[in-house]
Order: sequence, then structure tokens, then C-alpha cells
Amino acid sequence: MTVRPSVLVMVLSVWTGVAGADGIKPPPMKEGLWETHSTHMDQNKSVSDSTVRMCQSKATTQSSQADAEKLRKENQCVSNTAQPTSNSYVEETHCAKGPNPGSVTRIIYTHQGDTSSHTEVHLNVGKSESVMIMDAKYVGSCPTGMKPGDLMMNGKIIPGGN
Repeated sequence: MTVRPSVLVMVLSVWTGVAGADGIKPPPMKEGLWETHSTHMDQNKSVSDSTVRMCQSKATTQSSQADAEKLRKENQCVSNTAQPTSNSYVEETHCAKGPNPGSVTRIIYTHQGDTSSHTEVHLNVGKSESVMIMDAKYVGSCPTGMKPGDLMMNGKIIPGGN
């Protein structure tokens, strides 16, 4: 299966940038190789199902958080965040500009320490809903040949390093 670049960017932006959202302060993610399984649905129909591995570091997390904050400002997004439990957050974001002006995004993020997380992203534009579910887990040290920011899909390394 081929994953569209826009879907890949969304997965990684949400996964690594979620901690940059107003009020969301989970523990730092463990450095090393992370595997993220994601499913994307539009109007309750499956659009994609993929698994991506990423070599993660504090620098890649900080860079993704800065990128997410820049997009929030450019798209004039306002967020409200709640923390219903010590390991979960719910954020609702309204954006005035960007690719989906007037959209409402609801993110439900749950983490298990610094080694796994579950994220649900619900994007509503008018009466249309898109849902992405991501489960991420730490799998170990980055393999030889991979540096922070690099991705692995279908056994191939995609450079993206910091």
C-alpha cells in the first residue's frame, strides 16, 4: 500500500507535535526507534492503514513541536485543553485559516510513561469527519544507518534527519 505524503506528514506532525499544544505536557518521549501504526478514515470509510518507524530524539521532538506551533499561528488556531486523567489529554482546536478554514479538530492523547501513546484525531469540516488513530511505541535503539528524524517504511529508510 502506498501512503500519501500528506497523510504521513499528518501522522508525524500529530504524533510528535501533540506535546506542543497548549496545556499538553506529557513526559518526554524516550529517545530511539519508535513505531507508529495509524489508520485514517473519512466518513467511516478506511482510507489508509500504515506503519512507520522513526528515529526519535529530543531535537526531533522540539523541531516538530515548533513546526506545529508555527502552523497553529499561521492558521489562526485557538485551542482548549483538558486533562481528564494524569496520563490523558483532550484538546479541541478551531482554525480560522489554512487548508480547512472553520475546521474543528479534537485530539485525544493518552500516554503510558515515555514508551507508548495512543492518539485519536477527529477533524470536522462542515458535516464531514476524518479520523486518524495512531498507536506509537518505543521499540529500541535506532539501527545502524538511521539518525534522528529518519523514517523507515516498508523496510526503506527515508532521510529526514536533524
